[in-house]
Amino acid sequence: MASVRRAVVAVYFEKYATLILNFATLYVSSRLLTPNEIGAAFLGASLIALAEGLRDFGVTNYIVSAENLSKQEIRTSFTLMLAVAIVLTTALVATAGLYADFAHEPRLENFVRIVAFGYLFSSIGSPIVALLRRDLKFWSIATINLGSALVGNITTISLVMMGVGYMSFAWGSLSYPLSTFIFAILMRPDLSIFRIEFTKWREILAFGGFNTATGLLTALSAVIPTFMLGRASGSTDVGLYSRGQQVTEMPSRLVISAISAVALPGFAAHARTGRPLKDPYLKAAASLTAFHWPGLAMVILFAYPLVYTMLGSQWDTTIPLVQVMAAATMLYFPVPLMFPALVAAGGIRDTAKAWVISLPITSLIMILAAQHGPFVLALSIFVTTPIQVGVGLWFLMRRLKLSVGEYLRALGPSAAVTMATALGPLVVIGLNGLDMNISVLLALLGGGLGGVFWFLAMGWTRHPFAGELAYLLGRAQALAPARLHAPLASIRRFLGETTEPGQVPAPGRADSEINTMGRLGGVQSVWSVVKERSGRLFERSPGWPTSKEGRGVGDESL
Repeated sequence: MASVRRAVVAVYFEKYATLILNFATLYVSSRLLTPNEIGAAFLGASLIALAEGLRDFGVTNYIVSAENLSKQEIRTSFTLMLAVAIVLTTALVATAGLYADFAHEPRLENFVRIVAFGYLFSSIGSPIVALLRRDLKFWSIATINLGSALVGNITTISLVMMGVGYMSFAWGSLSYPLSTFIFAILMRPDLSIFRIEFTKWREILAFGGFNTATGLLTALSAVIPTFMLGRASGSTDVGLYSRGQQVTEMPSRLVISAISAVALPGFAAHARTGRPLKDPYLKAAASLTAFHWPGLAMVILFAYPLVYTMLGSQWDTTIPLVQVMAAATMLYFPVPLMFPALVAAGGIRDTAKAWVISLPITSLIMILAAQHGPFVLALSIFVTTPIQVGVGLWFLMRRLKLSVGEYLRALGPSAAVTMATALGPLVVIGLNGLDMNISVLLALLGGGLGGVFWFLAMGWTRHPFAGELAYLLGRAQALAPARLHAPLASIRRFLGETTEPGQVPAPGRADSEINTMGRLGGVQSVWSVVKERSGRLFERSPGWPTSKEGRGVGDESL
C-alpha cells in the first residue's frame, strides 16, 4: 500500500508540473496561431495517435504485468519494439502524401514525415520506462517524463514565437521521444537489455496481439470523429473542436492519466498475490470519480473564464463545445480503469472483444454526426460513450464477479461529493444574476468555495478516499509545529481516522459504518452519519488549548 501511495504522489507531481508546461504551450499557440493552423496540426497528430496504437505492440504492458520476467524476455521485447518502429516509420514516411490527399490537407505531408522518426527513439526509451513502472519506481518515471515534457514544450513554444507555425508541433513532438530516450538511459543505464533476441517471442506476440488490437481500436475511436470532421468541414472546425477537447480534458489530465498510470502495475502486483481484484478496483473507481466528476462539474460551470484564460476571447465559440463535452465525459470514467483491471485479471482478450463489438456502432454514429459540424459531433458523445462503457463493463463485471449494486454503492459517495462541490460555483453564478460569464476572480472564489464543500462532503459521506486524505494529513502533522497537531488530529478524525498517534489503526471502523449505511438505507441512516461527522469536525480535541507537546504521526498504513 505504501509503495502505491508513493507512486500516486509521484505521478500527480509529474502530471501537475506537465500540465503547467502544456498550459504555457496552449496559451501561447492559441494566441499566435489561427484555428486553421491548429486544426492542420491536430489532423496530423490524429494519424500519429492512430499509429501509436501499434507502436509498442503491447510489449510495455507485457513487461509490467508478466509474473516472472527474465533479461532474455526484456531483450526480446526490445527487439520486437524496434522491428515495429522501423516498419511504422517507413510506412508513415512512404504514405504521408496519400494521407494528406485523402484529408484534403496538403500541409500534413511534411508534418507526418517529421513526427514519424520519433518511433525509432521510442523503441529504446519505452522498455526502460516499462521496467521502472513494473518496479513502481514512479519518481524515476516522473523525472523522465517531466524532463521530456520540458524539452518538448520549450521547443514548441520557441518555434511558435519564431513564426514556424503549425510545424512547431511536429518538431516539438519529435523532440519528446528523443529526450525521453536520453533521460531514460541516464536514469537506468543498463545497456545490456538492448540486444537482438527472440526468447519467448510467441508468448509476447500472443499477448501483444490482443493488446495492440485494443490500442488500435481505442485510437480509432478518438481519430475517426476529428478526421471525418476535417473532411466535412475543414481544418478550422477541427481546430475549434480540438481546443474544446483540450479545455475539457483538464480534469482527465490531472486525475485519469495519473491513476491509470499506476493502475496496471498496481493491479498486476495485487493479482500476483492471488487475491481478488474486485475491492481494489472499486476503491480505485471511487477515488477516480471523487476528483474527476467534481473537476468536470467545475469545467461546465466555469467554461467562460476557462476558455478566455486558456485560449483567449477569440475562441469563445468553443464554450458550448466545452460544456457539452465535459457533461458527456462524466460517463467515460470506467474506461481508464477497465483495461488495466481486465489485463491484470487475465482478460486481455476481453479488451479487444469489447472494442470490436462497440466500435462499429459508435464509429457510424460519429461519422454521421461529424457531417453536421463540431457541436453535433460533441453531442454524439452522449450516445457513443454509454455504448463503449456498457460493453466494456459487461466483460469487466463478469471477470471480477462484480454486481451492478456493488458498483453503484461504490460510486454513490462520489456522486454526493460532486453535487456538494457544484454548490460553490452555483452560489457565485447566482450572485452574478445567473450569468455564467463571470470574471476570473469570481471563478477563483467559486472554485475555492467548491473545494471547501468537496472536503466536507468527503468526510460526511465516508468516501473511501477520505482515509487517504487522513493519511496525508497525518504525514503533515508529523512535520507541522506542535500547536497545529491538535487541529490536524481533529480534521483526521472527521475524515475517519480514529487512531491516536503511535497506535495501530483500527481499519474496520470506516468500513463497518459504510456497510451499516448500505444495510439500513434511507434518509435516517445517512443523516445520522452526517450529524456524527459534523460533530467530529468541531469537537473539542483532548488537550487542544493546553497541550504544548507535539505529537507526531508515524508512517503506519491506514
